[in-house]
Amino acid sequence: MFRPDSLKSQYQDEEVDAIEQKSEHLEHVRLSDGKWRYCRGYHTRHVQKRPFVKAAVRLEWDLALATLEACAGFESPITVTPMKAILPFILIITATACSSSPSGQSPPVPSGFSISDRLVIESDGTYNSTPAVAQAENGDWVLSYRKGLDHVDSPLVILRRSQDHGQTWSPEAVYFDTSQPDPTLALTPDGRLLIEFVKLDPNGVAGSAYSLSQDNGLTWGAFTFFDNPVSNTYAFPTSFLTVAGTMYAASYGPHGDGTDDSTLWDSVDSGTSWIKGSVIRQATDAGINETAIAEVGPRTFLAVSRDDLNTNTWAHFSDDSGVTWGNQIDYTPQVGVLQLPQLIQAGNALLLFGRQFNPTAFPNQFVVFASFDGGMTFTDRTVLDTYTGESIDGGYCWPLLMGDGNVFVVYYGDSHNLRQPDIKSLVLQLG
Repeated sequence: MFRPDSLKSQYQDEEVDAIEQKSEHLEHVRLSDGKWRYCRGYHTRHVQKRPFVKAAVRLEWDLALATLEACAGFESPITVTPMKAILPFILIITATACSSSPSGQSPPVPSGFSISDRLVIESDGTYNSTPAVAQAENGDWVLSYRKGLDHVDSPLVILRRSQDHGQTWSPEAVYFDTSQPDPTLALTPDGRLLIEFVKLDPNGVAGSAYSLSQDNGLTWGAFTFFDNPVSNTYAFPTSFLTVAGTMYAASYGPHGDGTDDSTLWDSVDSGTSWIKGSVIRQATDAGINETAIAEVGPRTFLAVSRDDLNTNTWAHFSDDSGVTWGNQIDYTPQVGVLQLPQLIQAGNALLLFGRQFNPTAFPNQFVVFASFDGGMTFTDRTVLDTYTGESIDGGYCWPLLMGDGNVFVVYYGDSHNLRQPDIKSLVLQLG
């Protein structure tokens, strides 16, 4: 991915300021008049890729050609003719094609967030962490989280229910016992609930397993490990995605060299069985683990991942519903270093949540960003809450889209510098 700042430093004397490109998706082009040409959602598979050269006019030709092809949606490469004869025509068509969105209206402008309904769901002096929430088929909200003495020794998986959209919750009920990460929940297309967390197999080997409920989470069936050997898939820590009846989920596990990678799984039978699909991390990529996924266009997926070394935030795009993935893109300049990213579409905004990792900052921050261009750029950074203790003592969340378009967010955080985090919630409204 080319960044405007780095490009300008290399081509200070060029008339063309910048091009920003992710994998094969052309995003923004800024020509010598200083204006950005915004091309959203068009694919540039056939754009001829040429190296940047010193001649400013050649660079501008390349950008104009790529922009025209991307915006006009050509299905075959443009035949290159002498530049002097066609350049004015190219620039005129480029400006016409890219000056606005296909509907004739400008892309939405970010307008900020408002936060309401802050609640503390559980604060009892124990270590409450890593919540997830899902709406059952009967309308109940089901909440899960871990409970114990500290971050490592939290063996109990708690389930609770709400019938008033998270305003009140039933008493804690201990459903499972595990000292492994981290319970997650999903509603399947056929109306069952799925719960996933890490379990030990009969040989004491840890791996991710799931169970299904036929009665809105009141009782649960036997657990099934996702992988064999079970240790090849360690966890599914982020929200599941359903597209046209197919469920998708991103796991992470060992890469084999001491680092991790993330894998996309899918289920076509409402979570009864799961197929291990594509590896999101590519051959030369940095190690990644916790990965959020979202559909950002027809057959276009975005994956945002935590970095193994906690120094970056990485993204990958897929233009074939996750069958293959493009090159790794560094989103750190946009969002900093995020841990447990979560993605959810709310109206025309794609929201990205996460723990903002900064070992020198205090208090710790739980943040959200918004994207209005299919996840290519994220803006509107908002601190949803701060928390005390160490960075691991809060900041992981689970979003749930409400019927009114707002987003209910459940998360955990330490409030009194005692390393005894609470389960909390808020409602997020865009605009």
